[in-house]
Amino acid sequence: MPHPDIKLCPDCIIDSAGCCFVTGAIGASAYHFPKGLYNSPNGQRLAAGARAVRINAPRVGGSLAAFGGCLQAFRCAMLSARKKDDFWSYVLPGLAAGICLPQGSGPRAVAISALTGLSCGVLSYGIHFGIGRINVAPFYPPPPLDSGPSGSSRDD
Repeated sequence: MPHPDIKLCPDCIIDSAGCCFVTGAIGASAYHFPKGLYNSPNGQRLAAGARAVRINAPRVGGSLAAFGGCLQAFRCAMLSARKKDDFWSYVLPGLAAGICLPQGSGPRAVAISALTGLSCGVLSYGIHFGIGRINVAPFYPPPPLDSGPSGSSRDD
């Protein structure tokens, strides 16, 4: 039986890239706005902070979107080929995305990016199955209390 996520793979890749772009843009805004405030002269701090966000947030968001889309494409390919969702379908796509993206930056950059992608895969596996383990036990309400034998009456 094919894995249920295989049917959703094209949509899943676009969704992952979009979520990663938004996450990267928000994170870059939180990082570069205070940096722009601090590194500017008095009277221009707010404008410099906004300028730093406008320059850097799309760049960081785009880089993270490329990583997220590539990671999800490799994950969908593994799910389609192996037909099961396990540890390797989280870890190996992170490694593959880490190897593919920095091509042209040298072997050291590829190795660092591959280790980063591998650690992201291990982290996502731990989060995914850690949260799943918390939600495993279904809630069963306690049985109703027995009010005693029916039909008995108390005579005074």
